[in-house]
This record gives sequence, C-alpha cells and structure tokens, in this order.
Amino acid sequence: MSGDDCAIEQSDMRQAEASAEKPLMLALAIVASAGERPASEIAAELGLPPSSARRLLKLLSRTGLLTRLSHGHYAAGPALEKIAGQVTLSARLKAAAKAPLRRLARATGATAHLGILEGDMVTYLAKESHDPQFQETKAGTQLEAYCTGIGKMLLAALPEKARDDFLANGPFVPITANTLTDPEQLLADIQQCAIRDYAIDDAEMFEDIRCIAVPVRRDDIVIAAVSLSRKQSHVTQELRQRDLLRLKGCADEIAAILA
Repeated sequence: MSGDDCAIEQSDMRQAEASAEKPLMLALAIVASAGERPASEIAAELGLPPSSARRLLKLLSRTGLLTRLSHGHYAAGPALEKIAGQVTLSARLKAAAKAPLRRLARATGATAHLGILEGDMVTYLAKESHDPQFQETKAGTQLEAYCTGIGKMLLAALPEKARDDFLANGPFVPITANTLTDPEQLLADIQQCAIRDYAIDDAEMFEDIRCIAVPVRRDDIVIAAVSLSRKQSHVTQELRQRDLLRLKGCADEIAAILA
C-alpha cells in the first residue's frame, strides 16, 4: 500500500469513527438516564445541534436501539434489550474461559471443564480436551452436583441454608461404587472442600474418571468452577498437586478476563 493510499484509508477511518461516535454516545446516555431526562437535554450536553439530534433519535428508534416513552423521552429499545439479554454471565464465562481452558488441557493432556450450578445440577458451559477417548461430557451437559468435582466445589460456596436445603432433598443415588450418598458424609466432604478450596471427584460420577475442581471468583464471590478430569484408575498425589496449581492459574486467568 502506497503512502497516499494509507493516508486515505486513515482519513476514511477517522471519518467513520467520527460519524459513529455521536449516535453511540447519545444512545448510551439516554439508556443510562432510563427515560428520566429529555433527549434534547442530553443531546445539548453532547454538543449536538437540535436538527442532528432529531435525525439521530429517529434513526435509533427505527432500528430498535431506542424506544419513545413520551414526548422527548426515550429508553432502551427492543433491539438493545435483546442484545443485552444475550450477554449473560454464562455467555461471558464461556467466552472468557475458552482460551485458558484450551491452554490448561494442552499443558496437562487432560480434559478441562467450566461449570455453574443451576438448581441441583451442574451445567458444563465449556469443555476443552486433549484426550480423544474422553466422550462422557460435552458443553451443555448437565450432571448431578453431589458427585462431581465442580458440583461439590459450588455446593461448598453456597450459603449454609441453601446447602442444607440441598442436602435435605435426597435421597442421593449411588452412580458408581464410590458415590457418596449419605447426607452426613456429603456434608463433611463439602465442608472439607470449602476449607481447602478445591474439590475431588474420585470416580464418583464415572468409573475410572478422577477429577479435581477449583472455584472461579469475581469480587470474592464464587461464580463458577473449573476442573481437570483424567481417565485413570489412580491419580498420584504429585500429579494432583501439579493439576491443582495449573487449575488455580486457569481460574485466576478467567477471573481477570471477567474483571
């Protein structure tokens, strides 16, 4: 690209940015006011002439980004509300976790998951695996919380009453020979998870699959958990400690992306 072409392209970009800036600023300011302030007042603060403001308001209303409440007052329109509704915490978690989980799976040769608690079940929002034989889960899978690493970690983060309500809603079905089904044993295990800040699934959900999970926090609140799963009949303490360090690094990376 020649110097002249580069200068033209940069000029075009500046013009595009300038033409997009005012409508975006106007829409954001109106949405932030929640219909309390007249649009003309907001436009004047942004330095928009009345004629330009009227044209922009018509455009933003026509495209559904704003909706007219009463004379001179606007709020977020259906198109903007639809976009906002799609940008849920789950969607943000999935996006934030993708690269860190992939790196974790590659570094360990294991299967990495990110999950949240929905009711009494764990929903796996994301999965990255370097084990082609690991087909037991996929993104969107729901599994019981009481016998999975992610589930027990998230149960450990619940308020005491919510946790007690969960444990009172048995019976808990023995899915494998290692599944904890006694509420008192489950409570002791969950309390231990809270103390050490990680959870272990010792082939409690699937035969010969061992899992370790740690929480993902935002503003000191547990919002999800990440895990590493291995198809092995036994996991050494040394390997578990290496996995734990990498998991904590992954959880911190996801939290930093969300911050």
